[in-house]
Amino acid sequence: MRSRYSAYVLGFVDYLLDTTLPAQKNSLDRESISQWSAQSTWLGLEVESAELLGGKPEHAFVTFTARWHDAVAEHSHRERSAFVQNDGRWYFIDPTVQLKAGRNDACPCGSEQKFKKCCSAYMA
Repeated sequence: MRSRYSAYVLGFVDYLLDTTLPAQKNSLDRESISQWSAQSTWLGLEVESAELLGGKPEHAFVTFTARWHDAVAEHSHRERSAFVQNDGRWYFIDPTVQLKAGRNDACPCGSEQKFKKCCSAYMA
């Protein structure tokens, strides 16, 4: 989570895309992410908790609060984000991007498990 926050601060949009679940990556609005990153002054990140949930593949939740200000006001956003580890890399499961996977389909994280047995429980 800290690395993704730092990517917003530094405008590393490619990193943000590359650390999002690959099945969701093409649905992200690169231009909007870039504009939000560039037009915000980032004020801090507080990671409240990180919960490793185990399993194969391993899943985790990270609860955090990010603060920034823009031309309108100062903002604060608290979130509990889900992550999955695949091939040694952690990927953010973006709750704003719907996955096109049925319960019995292969999981989009690449685990070779059924979606219902893998990432479906971590989708908001």
